[in-house]
Amino acid sequence: MPCRSMFSKIINAEQLLSDLLPGTRPEDRLPAGLITTAGAWSETVWAVAEQLGPMSLSIGQIEQGLQLAQAPVFICGVHRSGTTLLKDMLDGHPDLVVLPSEGTYYTNLEHKLLSLPENEWAAFLGKEWLRRLANPINQPPYWLLGRSDDQASPYVNFARYLMAWWRAVDHIPGTQWPHMAIVLAYASCTGNLTARAWVDKTPTNERFIDRIRQEMPGAKIIHLLREPVATLTSRKKMEPAAGLRNALRYLKASLRIAARQQGSPGFLLLRYEDVCNEPRSAAKQLADFLGIPALAVLSRPTVAGRPSLANSSFGKPTQAGIILKPVPYTQKGLLTRAEQQLIAACTGRLAGKHNYAFEKIGLLHSIYLKLRYRVF
Repeated sequence: MPCRSMFSKIINAEQLLSDLLPGTRPEDRLPAGLITTAGAWSETVWAVAEQLGPMSLSIGQIEQGLQLAQAPVFICGVHRSGTTLLKDMLDGHPDLVVLPSEGTYYTNLEHKLLSLPENEWAAFLGKEWLRRLANPINQPPYWLLGRSDDQASPYVNFARYLMAWWRAVDHIPGTQWPHMAIVLAYASCTGNLTARAWVDKTPTNERFIDRIRQEMPGAKIIHLLREPVATLTSRKKMEPAAGLRNALRYLKASLRIAARQQGSPGFLLLRYEDVCNEPRSAAKQLADFLGIPALAVLSRPTVAGRPSLANSSFGKPTQAGIILKPVPYTQKGLLTRAEQQLIAACTGRLAGKHNYAFEKIGLLHSIYLKLRYRVF
């Protein structure tokens, strides 16, 4: 049986972490000590969960979970293309389990797991996701499962459910079963094992579409596009260290994949501008594609049921839980004229296939720009 002293350690560590979480979207560096404090908190939670052991799963729960595991929905598109908004629109639907933070299994976590002994995988992934549930994207809302008290901790419950599901899904074919255990642990904590599908949002996951379909034939893919200059302007604002060359490479690949996959079964292509300008129409498209009722919640973005911050990297803080139109919130000065021309030279024709207007750049000038910025 759990004792109060177990949870008092968690409460103290939780408060230390809470004191460091930014009140608004951070413009520069994160507070000193945030990562270390989050790590210490997750270590404390996991240690208590190990003392208590895995949750007990009934036969019915296991059957529901295994059925849910086979119904994934992947939201993809390059960084700053609006994938977070799309995830938040789906978040409140009762027929979906929507991971409240980026999944990043194929793009990041799988590689890290493979560098560890297999007997350390559950602890590594569990502590990583505990931190994501406390602080998904370094801006409110935080503590997505609620707060711990001297009687119980929802984060200990999540860790214990993960331990239980880890044993229940490790026989599933393919490589993504550890991620499925995370999904089912979250679904168990939120009481939604009977959902029709689970949703993972991970930028650049479109690179893994063939692998996703091979491992999970029933998977559905939602690919989001955004006008290239607006995408990279937002990227430079939020991630100035990312670098234009690298961002352009991923953007060009994403546009090509979208053109190739458009019209294929289980694939839905959306444009960010259309979603923002006509959210009800986009919500209907999403509902029809996923086979779920077109409820009003699809037009009200949330994270774990709480209103999410508005979809803009620019301008003053705006009311949470609303969808802003894209035009008034651009910031043209962030990219130089030459950088905008480079974007047009590299992506213009591909973007044109998706009905984006683009500046035509002459062949010689295009070559000059690519040489200048070393983009080939």
